[in-house]
Amino acid sequence: MKNNKGSLKSFLKKRSTRKGALSVTVTVLVIAAVVLLNMVIGSLSTRFSLYADLTPNDAYRLQSATADYAASVSKELQIVVLANETIVEGYGEYYVQASKLIRQFAECSPKISLRYVDLTTNPRFPTAYPDVDWTQSHLLLLVCGERYRAIDAEDFFDYETDETTYSYVIADQHIEQTLASAVLNLTADSLTTVSLLTGQAEEEPDAFKKLLTDNAFKVEEVDLATGSISDDSDFLIIYAPAVDIDADMAKIISAWLENGGEYGHHLLYFPTDKRDVSEFVNLNDLIADWGMSVDFGFIYESDASYVASTLNSALCSRFDYADTTFTEDLPNAEIPVYLYYTMPVNITDGDIAKPLLTSSEKAFFGPMQQENMDDFEPDQHVYNGAAIGEKNAGTTDGRSSHVLVFGSYDWLSEGFLKYNSYNNAAYFVNIFNTLSDRAQTGVIIEGKKLSSTALGAGSAAAVNWIAVLVRWIIPAGVLIAGLVVFLLRRHR
Repeated sequence: MKNNKGSLKSFLKKRSTRKGALSVTVTVLVIAAVVLLNMVIGSLSTRFSLYADLTPNDAYRLQSATADYAASVSKELQIVVLANETIVEGYGEYYVQASKLIRQFAECSPKISLRYVDLTTNPRFPTAYPDVDWTQSHLLLLVCGERYRAIDAEDFFDYETDETTYSYVIADQHIEQTLASAVLNLTADSLTTVSLLTGQAEEEPDAFKKLLTDNAFKVEEVDLATGSISDDSDFLIIYAPAVDIDADMAKIISAWLENGGEYGHHLLYFPTDKRDVSEFVNLNDLIADWGMSVDFGFIYESDASYVASTLNSALCSRFDYADTTFTEDLPNAEIPVYLYYTMPVNITDGDIAKPLLTSSEKAFFGPMQQENMDDFEPDQHVYNGAAIGEKNAGTTDGRSSHVLVFGSYDWLSEGFLKYNSYNNAAYFVNIFNTLSDRAQTGVIIEGKKLSSTALGAGSAAAVNWIAVLVRWIIPAGVLIAGLVVFLLRRHR
C-alpha cells in the first residue's frame, strides 16, 4: 500500500505529468469556450444577420436609402414571413436574397419585429386577418396596429419565359422598393389623394399610378362629365388626352385651381403628340392663363453628350434642371431626367411661369415625322421640356396653386421609371412630395440584379462568417495547435 502511494506521489510530481495536466486543462477550457461562444453566436443569429456579403454589387445588403428609411419607422411594425426561413431560402437564390434583405430591414429599427409563421402548423393564424385573400399564396404579412397588408412573391420579382424550357423564371427583383413602399403605406398617417382625369381617351397611366401608390398616394379616377374632383384631392393629372376637354370642364378645372381664393391645388398636364395640339382650344386656353403654351413638333437633340446612349435617338435625351424647386430632396440630383418624344413648352408670361427642364443649346425644333427633316431649317437653342406656372392670393403666408406642363408623356412609361440611370421616378415623386409638403416621405429604391458574376459562389456568397468562424476555423485552429504541440514534445 505504501509503495502504491509512493508511486502515485512520484507520478504526480513528474514534470511530464504536470505538463500533461496543464495541456488537458487548457484543452478543456478552450473547448468549453468554443462551445459557449457557439451558443452565444447561435442566440445572436436569431436576432442579427451575422454574415458577410461577398457579391461585387452587395446583392445581399440593404441599400443606404432603404436602411435609412427603415431606421426612420416610428410605429410598431411586425413583419411576418409566412413560412419557415429554411423553406423560403430553399426556393432559390432570389429567395435567399429576399430573406436576407427582409431580416436586415427588420434590424434597422427597434420598432420593427420579424417572425416566421408556418401556416401548415398554424392553420388558425389567418383568421386574425380576414381582409387577406388566404386562397392565394402569400410570402409576407405586414402588420401595423389594426392595418395589415399581404405581399406575394410576384410583388418582389419580375418573371420572364425561359425559351429553352418554356417555363417562367425570375428575371429581376425589386424587393427593397416593394417592402419599403408597403411599410410606407401602412405607417402613413394619411394618404394624399391624386385625381386622374378620364373620359378623353387618355393614354394608359399604369406605370406612374403604381409609382404614386407605392409612395403612399391614393390615386382615383374622375370623369368631369359625370362626376367631380374629390374634396380631399389637391392634385389633378391630365395625361395625354386624345380629345380636348369641353368648355365646361375647363371652367371647372380653373375654378378648382383658384379654390375660392385659397389656392393650394395643382394640375399636371401631359399633352398628346398623336394629335395636333393646336386643335385643343380649351386646354390651350387653360394653360395660356398660366403663362404657357405647347408647340406641335419635337425637340431634337444634336449634342451627343445629351443623347441617351440606350436608345441612341435624337428624340430621347437628358434635360437639365432649370429650377431647384423639385430637386432639393432628390436622393441624387446629379442623375438627370430623360424625356422622349418631347414637344416644346413655351413661356408666354414670365411673371407667372418658369422653366423646369431644359435642353442643351444645340437642340432644335423639328417635325413629328423624321422623314420630313430634309426640307427643315433647324434653329438651335435651349428649349423647355417642362415648365410650371404659379398663382396665389398675393400674400406671403398663403398657399399657391400650380400648373405643370410636360412636353413628353413617354418619360413616365415603365421602362423610363425603372431604368437606374434615369432620375425620372425620383423626380416625379418628388414633385408630389414637395407640393404636398411631405418632401421627406417618399422613398425611391432601385433593385439589385443577381447574375452569375454578381453571385460569385451562388447563394453561398452571402456567407454566415461568424458561424464559419466558430464551427470550423476556431476548432480547426485548436486541433492544429494541439497537433503541433504534440509533435514538438514527441521529438524533444
